[in-house]
Order: sequence, then C-alpha cells, then structure tokens
Amino acid sequence: MAKPRIPDALAEDLLERLRARFHPWPLISGWGLVIESVSPGIATMRLTPTAAVLNGSRGTVNGGVLATMADMASALALSTAFDGAMPFATSDLHIRYLEPAKGEVKAEAQVVRLSQRGGVTECRLYCGGLPVSLCTAYFAIRPGLAG
Repeated sequence: MAKPRIPDALAEDLLERLRARFHPWPLISGWGLVIESVSPGIATMRLTPTAAVLNGSRGTVNGGVLATMADMASALALSTAFDGAMPFATSDLHIRYLEPAKGEVKAEAQVVRLSQRGGVTECRLYCGGLPVSLCTAYFAIRPGLAG
C-alpha cells in the first residue's frame, strides 16, 4: 500500500456523502451533532445539546460525549485522505477538559501527521469561542478495515 496523503482538494460531494452516511445514526441525531464542514485534513462538527447529553441539573455537556465528538471529528478529518473511507481505528485518544461545556459546542479537528501505518490528529472543542477541551488521537491504519 502506498503512503496515504492529504489531498490538495476533495471531491465536491464528499461532505454530502459523509452526512448521508452518519447523520441517520441515532447517536448523531439524538445528541444534536452535525458535520459542518470538511476540507483537506480538517473537519468541523457542531453539537446543539439535547437532554440526552447533559449532566442533569448542571446543564453541562457530559465529558464522554465531548470525547466521542472529538473522536468523530478527528476521524472525519483523517477520512479526507481516503475520500471519506475509514480504513482505520482509534488506537489512542487523550482529552484534556479545560472548562465545563455549557451550550453549543464546536469541534475543529486537523490531521497533524499521516504515515502508512497511522494518523495523528488534534481536535479543539469550543463553547462560545472559549476552548473547553483539547484532544489528540492516534488512528491505526489497516487497509483491510471496512470503511
């Protein structure tokens, strides 16, 4: 297998193909997640929180939900190297919570490094422009994985 690379440009329909693939998932629709955009090596998602993702009366977004969102946005960013396919799996994810996330959350993920065997991403989550979480992830690339 040739070394994967981030392309200079994406297929015009890639964003719509990714939305068609993921937006019907109960996890996406039930949590209020939307894939906003993709560009080479970059993806953004937005979470308009539903009651399913909030920590009771505190009204903050659950930390596990934020980690899942960061993982998803990071995978979408990496998928741009594979025309939307995902022949990889999350191997390691580290998230640092900086502030409670109260209200709408935006995730901005970017591929930092890409090799034949793996990809490293960074994802920042924001609430009202304020960073609330920082995440790095490593994805093991396996050409045989369904994607």
